[in-house]
Amino acid sequence: MKTIGLIGGTSWTSTIEYYRVLNEEVARRLGGLHSCRMVIFNVEFAELEGAMHSGRWDVAADILSHAAQSLHASGAEAVLMCSNLIHRMYDRVQAAVPVPVLHLGDALAAEIKTQGYKKVALLGARHTMQESFYRGRIAEKSGAEILIPDDTECTMIDTAIFSRMCCNHYTDEDRAAFLAVITKLKAQGAEAVILGCTELPVLLPQTPLPQLSSIDLHCLYAVNWAMAE
Repeated sequence: MKTIGLIGGTSWTSTIEYYRVLNEEVARRLGGLHSCRMVIFNVEFAELEGAMHSGRWDVAADILSHAAQSLHASGAEAVLMCSNLIHRMYDRVQAAVPVPVLHLGDALAAEIKTQGYKKVALLGARHTMQESFYRGRIAEKSGAEILIPDDTECTMIDTAIFSRMCCNHYTDEDRAAFLAVITKLKAQGAEAVILGCTELPVLLPQTPLPQLSSIDLHCLYAVNWAMAE
């Protein structure tokens, strides 16, 4: 089994889920006391989020690139960026290390193709929903149309993520609002919903559409890589 490196702390609540799912999947496949070979670099999220929020994406990319380099120096043979949004800096991070950075969007696209979905809803941080670095890659690799909420709904979702969920605060009000958005996108033809923020599976254990959990699919993709011959 190859060693996976995690860029975590983005946020720490979702990193816990990455750690859990990776270990559970390896144990499921191998049985007994087996667990995933991994190393974690937990970034200081306040620094990273502050750089992103102020538009200093070069600073954010430097933080993530340093994390990837530290993981590689610690023996990681591939890197996972444990957040959808930080894939905005994917190219810079991949260029910083000689090992693969396994793109979350590729994991999602593979599952969309497997399921045969033609229209898929996407919820996540504002940049994740509205920019092409993530949505465009998934659409290109899966062939599916990606539907997103309207601008007011995007603002509501982004605020809920960074003001509450990243602080491990989940409310019934947020849950109801998110479910209403998913129901609206379902009426527009969406066949499944990408939970494109790693906090969302915690908020939304059930949804009106089949879920494409970014955490679960990224972890399964990574375990497949780590255990490949």
